[in-house]
Amino acid sequence: MQPETNLQPNVSTAMSTVPTFILGLERSFDGSAEPTLCGLPAHHLVTHGVVLGMTGSGKTGFVTVMVEEALRNRVPALVIDVKGDLPNLMLAFPSFDASAMRPWVAPTMSVGEERSEDEVAQSFAESREHELRAWGIDEAVLASYRANTHFRVLTPGSTAGEPLHVLSSLERRSPHWDDDEESARAALSAAVSLVLRLLGRDPDPARSREHVLLAVLAERRHRLRLPVNVGVLLTDLVTPPIEDIGLLDVDEYLPKKDRRALAAALNSLIAAPSFATWRTGAPLDVGAWMTPGEDGKTPCVIL
Repeated sequence: MQPETNLQPNVSTAMSTVPTFILGLERSFDGSAEPTLCGLPAHHLVTHGVVLGMTGSGKTGFVTVMVEEALRNRVPALVIDVKGDLPNLMLAFPSFDASAMRPWVAPTMSVGEERSEDEVAQSFAESREHELRAWGIDEAVLASYRANTHFRVLTPGSTAGEPLHVLSSLERRSPHWDDDEESARAALSAAVSLVLRLLGRDPDPARSREHVLLAVLAERRHRLRLPVNVGVLLTDLVTPPIEDIGLLDVDEYLPKKDRRALAAALNSLIAAPSFATWRTGAPLDVGAWMTPGEDGKTPCVIL
């Protein structure tokens, strides 16, 4: 909703005593009172929320505003986007100059459009400026927002954005093995479960003997700072570098023929060309994603 002309809200100064998300306007159902800014203190978002509405009612737009307000208040954001709309968060141009919009105009133009791309870009820029200024958002606010925000788009299984190594907790040694062993072990367990799911095998870390054996072999390599990847685990499965699992001999715990069958299944998985992209790129480390870099910019990771 666009504000009334006499309201003149300003997101850069409104409710500045505490971090607050400016989400729009509040007005009474009977229209008896003037609309006021709807501000949600950031500390009220402590658990979960849900946005409901029919198709086309503005759910995605509302969530986009929520994320932008979080970033404006220097709150890191992890956006898991299954639809593909939210990379548009990166179209937060730091000025009202039409040249910034020019590269994005062509796909939006309708068939038979008589205006040139420059004219359409200028029209979009003027409309954007008019609507943002109505909310008190000027170029200074835009420039500050963009200068203080670092965007990343991670695309698992694809190189359209930044690839994501979904097995990084298994194949790359985490520093947490040195300072937070519990977290490192939990991440490794999740990665082993993912591998077993891909193989159609039992992924339960407490019940699956295959899970326990793979996790023990991988953890041994991480502790000894040895190379760890699915390939070297094949060798360890066939010829285990350990003698026991718990109180049982390795061959008694998981017979050699079963270990060979698991190794063959793993080999087929890593040999599949479609799986290669899932094993390259940024590590799967949400904590690192949400940590501001040396430049102090607030991270926004779109997955």
